[in-house]
Amino acid sequence: MKLIAIDMDGTLLNDERKVTAENADAIKQAQKKGIEVVIATGRDDKEARIPLQEAKLSCPVISVNGAEIQTAKGEVLKVVSLDSSTVKKTMEILHKHDVYYELYTNKGAFTDNYERGIETVIDVLQSAGSNDSVEEMTRIAEERYEKGAVTHIEDYKALFNDSSIHFYKVLAFSRNDQSRNAAKDKLLSFSNLAISSSASDNIEITHKEAQKGIAVRQFAAQKGISLEDVMVIGDNGNDLSMFKIAGHAVAMGNAIKEVKEIANEITATNDESGVAKAILKQL
Repeated sequence: MKLIAIDMDGTLLNDERKVTAENADAIKQAQKKGIEVVIATGRDDKEARIPLQEAKLSCPVISVNGAEIQTAKGEVLKVVSLDSSTVKKTMEILHKHDVYYELYTNKGAFTDNYERGIETVIDVLQSAGSNDSVEEMTRIAEERYEKGAVTHIEDYKALFNDSSIHFYKVLAFSRNDQSRNAAKDKLLSFSNLAISSSASDNIEITHKEAQKGIAVRQFAAQKGISLEDVMVIGDNGNDLSMFKIAGHAVAMGNAIKEVKEIANEITATNDESGVAKAILKQL
């Protein structure tokens, strides 16, 4: 393999949202052998870089499900944004169905409800099977604000009044299946949107051209690498588009059924450094 694209949450990161030493070492070994390693995540670039920097990793990042591609040094290679009118219509639908959401932009992620932002991270961790105490999950959720991964804003209207803001993604959460699915069904009627998920209780809404599979294909082409020489590793619904285009697709042991069904290989879980095990088999 000449290129490895790796998802973050539930894949590269363990349940503590950290890169294990085994995963970091395997990536560095691959890079030393001349293999391109790119991170492909639903996070924005800023939030994605935090655990990478902690693990002393330097990689290009496909962020916000493909809405932006940056080099390891932070040079922007590609941007695919949502027009403000589509974002407003999306917000109206989510609000109507009482579905909490955050807005991802070129200037970071924003929430207008601090408490629901905390509750949402706890819900995501619990639905992912985390064994942490509620206190520990709350600490992890609060870190998103403390480290600047998400910013609390009083009113989303301020973002629309700033001409320098470009919208990349609307990330919605609800544990109410009926409300979430009703909103999702409405959003699926938008021909210019890609609808995916990275957890059982969320909806990830991006431009139809902002998908991991499209971004990985473009990144590989820029590097002159055939898709047959691309390996992807992931665990959830927003990884499916890159699983469908790669020469070799690896599902995490904790991946959802749909991902495992189209994978060429199933590795260990994210808490067992499954990424490292998959990479080392290629070296």
